[in-house]
Amino acid sequence: MAKTVRRSKPKTEGDYGIKFTEIIVIVLVLAGIGVGIRYYFSYKKSPSFALQQYFGAVKGGNVQAQYDLLDDDDKSQYMPTSKDYSHLFVQAHGYTSRVTDVTIEPSPVSPTTDEVTLKATVSIQANATGKELYQAAGSKGFTDNYVMRKDKAGAWKLVLSKSGDGNGVLTLKDASPTPDSQF
Repeated sequence: MAKTVRRSKPKTEGDYGIKFTEIIVIVLVLAGIGVGIRYYFSYKKSPSFALQQYFGAVKGGNVQAQYDLLDDDDKSQYMPTSKDYSHLFVQAHGYTSRVTDVTIEPSPVSPTTDEVTLKATVSIQANATGKELYQAAGSKGFTDNYVMRKDKAGAWKLVLSKSGDGNGVLTLKDASPTPDSQF
């Protein structure tokens, strides 16, 4: 019996044979790149991100990173060195590993604004000194207004002297700091 063979269709010029599913994948990859670019240019350069970095440094106990995120005017007027900052502000070393959550309201910043106030709630785990390991230490939230200002290079910095009640007094001071180690 003879085998019947069909003639193949000749390809038309300009036909690359991209399938619908391949088009969807290409569109999704391009959308992912667009979102990544937007993230880099808007969120990473926002005052919310800078404040989040500051509280990350508070949680990690990194005094120098905290000091680097402070406004230059505050540094020159109140704390010329990071050692001065460490002595003046309890958050410099008193809450290491006890910050459980930081919630920052969206920043209402426009591209021309050089100063913005952000409302943030910092949850601090209660001090567990004198308790057994199985006794849970709860956490408490402390809400303050934090003033952020752009420096000369365009980076957002924390203005502690205007934060809190407007005079630099934060409700965060009401959280008992971690006692110094006895070892």
